[in-house]
Amino acid sequence: MKSNTIKKIIFSVLILIVILVFNIIALITTNNQMDKIIEVRKEIVLESATANNLSDTKRKIEELKIIDSRLNSILIEEGEIVNFISIVEDISSELEVEIQIIEIDFNDFPDSKTKILGELNMDFQISGSWQQITNFLQRVESLPYVLNIESVRFSINNSPDSFGWNANFTLKGITN
Repeated sequence: MKSNTIKKIIFSVLILIVILVFNIIALITTNNQMDKIIEVRKEIVLESATANNLSDTKRKIEELKIIDSRLNSILIEEGEIVNFISIVEDISSELEVEIQIIEIDFNDFPDSKTKILGELNMDFQISGSWQQITNFLQRVESLPYVLNIESVRFSINNSPDSFGWNANFTLKGITN
Protein backbone atom coordinates (compact mmCIF):
# COMPACT_ATOMS: atom_id res chain seq x y z
CA MET A 1 0.00 0.00 0.00
CA LYS A 2 1.07 3.52 -0.56
CA SER A 3 2.11 5.69 2.34
CA ASN A 4 -0.77 8.13 1.76
CA THR A 5 -3.33 5.32 1.78
CA ILE A 6 -1.99 3.98 5.07
CA LYS A 7 -2.08 7.47 6.56
CA LYS A 8 -5.69 7.94 5.43
CA ILE A 9 -6.71 4.59 6.92
CA ILE A 10 -4.99 5.36 10.24
CA PHE A 11 -6.56 8.82 10.31
CA SER A 12 -10.03 7.39 9.61
CA VAL A 13 -9.64 4.82 12.38
CA LEU A 14 -8.55 7.54 14.82
CA ILE A 15 -11.58 9.69 13.93
CA LEU A 16 -13.89 6.70 14.48
CA ILE A 17 -12.29 6.03 17.87
CA VAL A 18 -12.77 9.67 18.92
CA ILE A 19 -16.43 9.61 17.86
CA LEU A 20 -17.00 6.31 19.67
CA VAL A 21 -15.43 7.62 22.89
CA PHE A 22 -17.54 10.81 22.75
CA ASN A 23 -20.75 8.81 22.29
CA ILE A 24 -19.93 6.33 25.09
CA ILE A 25 -19.18 9.16 27.52
CA ALA A 26 -22.36 11.01 26.52
CA LEU A 27 -24.49 7.91 27.00
CA ILE A 28 -23.07 7.10 30.43
CA THR A 29 -23.33 10.72 31.59
CA THR A 30 -26.93 11.14 30.42
CA ASN A 31 -28.15 7.97 32.11
CA ASN A 32 -26.47 8.76 35.44
CA GLN A 33 -27.53 12.40 35.50
CA MET A 34 -31.15 11.71 34.56
CA ASP A 35 -31.50 9.03 37.24
CA LYS A 36 -30.13 11.44 39.86
CA ILE A 37 -32.39 14.29 38.75
CA ILE A 38 -35.52 12.13 38.73
CA GLU A 39 -34.69 10.66 42.17
CA VAL A 40 -34.14 14.09 43.71
CA ARG A 41 -37.39 15.37 42.20
CA LYS A 42 -39.24 12.32 43.61
CA GLU A 43 -37.71 12.95 47.05
CA ILE A 44 -38.88 16.56 46.94
CA VAL A 45 -42.47 15.53 46.19
CA LEU A 46 -42.49 12.71 48.78
CA GLU A 47 -40.93 14.80 51.54
CA SER A 48 -43.36 17.70 51.13
CA ALA A 49 -46.40 15.35 50.92
CA THR A 50 -45.66 13.20 53.99
CA ALA A 51 -44.50 15.75 56.55
CA ASN A 52 -46.58 15.71 59.78
CA ASN A 53 -44.91 18.10 62.18
CA LEU A 54 -45.21 21.78 61.16
CA SER A 55 -41.76 22.88 62.37
CA ASP A 56 -40.17 19.76 60.93
CA THR A 57 -42.07 20.36 57.71
CA LYS A 58 -40.79 23.94 57.50
CA ARG A 59 -37.21 22.78 58.01
CA LYS A 60 -37.60 20.07 55.39
CA ILE A 61 -39.22 22.48 52.94
CA GLU A 62 -36.26 24.84 53.34
CA GLU A 63 -33.86 21.95 52.72
CA LEU A 64 -35.85 20.92 49.67
CA LYS A 65 -35.81 24.49 48.35
CA ILE A 66 -32.02 24.43 48.59
CA ILE A 67 -31.89 21.09 46.76
CA ASP A 68 -34.36 22.37 44.16
CA SER A 69 -32.34 25.54 43.57
CA ARG A 70 -29.18 23.45 43.12
CA LEU A 71 -31.02 21.25 40.64
CA ASN A 72 -32.39 24.25 38.78
CA SER A 73 -28.91 25.73 38.50
CA ILE A 74 -27.79 22.80 36.31
CA LEU A 75 -30.93 22.70 34.16
CA ILE A 76 -31.63 25.13 31.33
CA GLU A 77 -34.79 27.09 32.09
CA GLU A 78 -37.23 27.17 29.17
CA GLY A 79 -37.17 30.98 29.28
CA GLU A 80 -33.36 31.02 29.24
CA ILE A 81 -32.78 29.08 26.01
CA VAL A 82 -31.91 32.22 24.04
CA ASN A 83 -29.43 33.23 26.76
CA PHE A 84 -27.90 29.74 26.67
CA ILE A 85 -27.45 29.96 22.89
CA SER A 86 -25.77 33.36 23.36
CA ILE A 87 -23.32 31.75 25.81
CA VAL A 88 -22.45 29.07 23.22
CA GLU A 89 -22.01 31.76 20.55
CA ASP A 90 -19.77 33.78 22.90
CA ILE A 91 -17.55 30.73 23.39
CA SER A 92 -17.26 30.35 19.62
CA SER A 93 -16.32 34.04 19.27
CA GLU A 94 -13.67 33.80 22.00
CA LEU A 95 -12.08 30.78 20.34
CA GLU A 96 -12.51 32.22 16.82
CA VAL A 97 -14.61 29.25 15.72
CA GLU A 98 -17.24 29.81 13.06
CA ILE A 99 -20.59 28.48 14.27
CA GLN A 100 -23.87 27.86 12.51
CA ILE A 101 -27.01 26.73 14.30
CA ILE A 102 -28.72 24.18 12.07
CA GLU A 103 -31.75 23.27 14.19
CA ILE A 104 -33.21 23.75 17.67
CA ASP A 105 -35.88 21.42 18.99
CA PHE A 106 -37.56 21.19 22.40
CA ASN A 107 -39.45 18.11 23.62
CA ASP A 108 -40.80 16.75 26.87
CA PHE A 109 -38.34 14.24 28.22
CA PRO A 110 -39.31 10.88 26.72
CA ASP A 111 -38.96 8.80 29.91
CA SER A 112 -40.53 11.33 32.24
CA LYS A 113 -43.89 10.27 33.69
CA THR A 114 -44.36 13.80 34.89
CA LYS A 115 -43.88 16.72 32.53
CA ILE A 116 -41.28 18.32 34.80
CA LEU A 117 -38.27 17.78 32.57
CA GLY A 118 -37.70 18.52 28.92
CA GLU A 119 -34.96 17.97 26.39
CA LEU A 120 -33.40 20.70 24.28
CA ASN A 121 -31.74 19.39 21.09
CA MET A 122 -29.53 21.76 19.11
CA ASP A 123 -27.67 20.85 15.92
CA PHE A 124 -24.55 22.90 15.19
CA GLN A 125 -21.87 23.12 12.54
CA ILE A 126 -18.56 24.65 13.56
CA SER A 127 -15.44 25.39 11.55
CA GLY A 128 -11.88 26.07 12.65
CA SER A 129 -8.60 24.37 13.36
CA TRP A 130 -8.57 20.99 15.09
CA GLN A 131 -7.41 22.67 18.31
CA GLN A 132 -10.10 25.37 18.12
CA ILE A 133 -12.84 22.79 17.60
CA THR A 134 -11.70 20.52 20.43
CA ASN A 135 -11.31 23.53 22.75
CA PHE A 136 -14.82 24.66 21.82
CA LEU A 137 -16.31 21.23 22.56
CA GLN A 138 -14.49 21.08 25.90
CA ARG A 139 -15.69 24.56 26.90
CA VAL A 140 -19.30 23.73 26.01
CA GLU A 141 -19.09 20.47 27.96
CA SER A 142 -17.78 22.32 31.00
CA LEU A 143 -20.75 24.71 31.17
CA PRO A 144 -22.66 24.32 34.46
CA TYR A 145 -25.63 22.55 32.88
CA VAL A 146 -26.63 18.95 32.23
CA LEU A 147 -25.36 18.70 28.64
CA ASN A 148 -24.29 15.98 26.26
CA ILE A 149 -22.52 16.40 22.97
CA GLU A 150 -23.69 13.67 20.60
CA SER A 151 -23.30 12.63 16.99
CA VAL A 152 -20.01 14.41 16.40
CA ARG A 153 -18.97 14.26 12.75
CA PHE A 154 -15.64 15.72 11.62
CA SER A 155 -14.64 16.59 8.08
CA ILE A 156 -11.81 18.48 6.44
CA ASN A 157 -12.76 21.94 5.17
CA ASN A 158 -11.41 22.10 1.62
CA SER A 159 -12.83 25.48 0.65
CA PRO A 160 -10.35 27.62 -1.30
CA ASP A 161 -10.54 30.57 1.10
CA SER A 162 -9.86 28.61 4.30
CA PHE A 163 -8.37 25.32 5.37
CA GLY A 164 -9.23 23.53 8.56
CA TRP A 165 -11.94 21.34 9.99
CA ASN A 166 -15.72 21.23 10.15
CA ALA A 167 -17.58 19.48 12.92
CA ASN A 168 -21.31 18.81 13.03
CA PHE A 169 -22.77 17.77 16.37
CA THR A 170 -25.94 17.61 18.41
CA LEU A 171 -25.95 19.28 21.82
CA LYS A 172 -28.60 17.93 24.19
CA GLY A 173 -29.54 19.79 27.32
CA ILE A 174 -32.05 19.02 30.07
CA THR A 175 -34.60 21.74 30.79
CA ASN A 176 -37.22 22.30 33.43
